[in-house]
Amino acid sequence: MGLSDEERCNVLIITASYGAGHLQVSNALELMIKQLRPDWNVEIHDFLNYAKPIIKKTLLFGYHQVLKHFGKGYKWYYQATSQLSPDSKWRQMMNRVGSEKLLETIYSLRPDVVVCTFPNPAGVVSYLKSCGYIDIPLVTVITDVAFHNEWLHPFVDAYILAAEVVAKHLKRKGVSSEKLHVTGIPLRPEFSATCHSPSIWEDYDISPDLFTLMVMGGGCGLLTGVESILNDLVHRDLPMQILAITGTNHNLAKKLESIARYSKIPLRIMGFVDNIAQLMEISDLLLTKAGGVTMFEALAKKLPILIYKPLPGHERNNTRFLVKHKAAMLTKSKEQVVETIIKCINDPSMLNSIKEPMDRISKPFAARDAANIVIEMAESYRMSRNQRRIYTVS
Repeated sequence: MGLSDEERCNVLIITASYGAGHLQVSNALELMIKQLRPDWNVEIHDFLNYAKPIIKKTLLFGYHQVLKHFGKGYKWYYQATSQLSPDSKWRQMMNRVGSEKLLETIYSLRPDVVVCTFPNPAGVVSYLKSCGYIDIPLVTVITDVAFHNEWLHPFVDAYILAAEVVAKHLKRKGVSSEKLHVTGIPLRPEFSATCHSPSIWEDYDISPDLFTLMVMGGGCGLLTGVESILNDLVHRDLPMQILAITGTNHNLAKKLESIARYSKIPLRIMGFVDNIAQLMEISDLLLTKAGGVTMFEALAKKLPILIYKPLPGHERNNTRFLVKHKAAMLTKSKEQVVETIIKCINDPSMLNSIKEPMDRISKPFAARDAANIVIEMAESYRMSRNQRRIYTVS
């Protein structure tokens, strides 16, 4: 017996747990779709769960080790695969990985639309559509201001994009304008309105009168050289405090806690937190690499960004986009980072000059706009499916 309309999945979102950004985008879309369609069923699946546990664990460990220690290797892979065509042997092989389990999931849930926030599952769904196994609309959300050919698949029905520059690149690749939707990167609701509580200063034992530096390296806490930078800052007599978000990087948290013991300035070490929006609102400057979600979160909160050692590929493209629009500062050495922070403390006009360009390119309502696109595609598909049933019966 098939699922009832109440039991079936209206929207299936497929992500992959490489870092936190892809999952955050998925969660933002889920929240907004449910807000706009409260009776809908939205499910988020991790594509890596279709692999055996040992394979998933190995893939995640290898990914993190490459980012931490072999940046040049990641750069080589990114560049070597950036121009591979969708019909290349490598892409064809990758598009079959996990395809049987994913097809079983789709047959079981019978969604009205599939949304992918990671390129690999988008390729698999596109492959399944090409074989005629499914005809469900496929939406791909590109989570950076960058483009890599691994995002390009022939049976994608709509692309949700961070900026116009990505749309222009896709057009050059032959994707029709009708499929391209520049909404920005979908963010959680707290990034579209003021959300911090007056008690936040007391909750974290920090002062509202000090310059607040927020330090982030993504959900995995991967910010190269952060220990050395903070070790330099904490030995100086500066009217500032530091909020260090270490995510799931427990080793980094321990190292920074040892630095905090003899710090001359307040240094608060936080692991994985769920109130990033609130912390961004009370901060004056964000020191980070250039992950797409973090960049657009900071843009939404008008928090000036200081970028240090972005990863090759997508993060460097994000950096170029922000620097071109004068919405961020790029530093290339530890000394330059420290020097820039001190300048910002002494001259607040440096930060104010960044906030206006940030306002011009921020898209705090991206989740709402993207959700409306997904909803429209799902409703159109359901209507066409029902019409086919009526025609068959008659």
